[in-house]
Amino acid sequence: MDTLIFGVLLAVALIIIFSKSRWLVIGSWAVAALAVIGLFAYHANDVLELSF
Repeated sequence: MDTLIFGVLLAVALIIIFSKSRWLVIGSWAVAALAVIGLFAYHANDVLELSF
């Protein structure tokens, strides 16, 4: 899942660099931001199984 989100971030970066449409840039940035926030929320709530 992490690799897919990094792929989305790369695609968004390329869209931002080469796109002339403002709404495409804003929309793709919003999708990438939601994906990163979702990934963070998933990892922040993950239980660490530590045994000392």
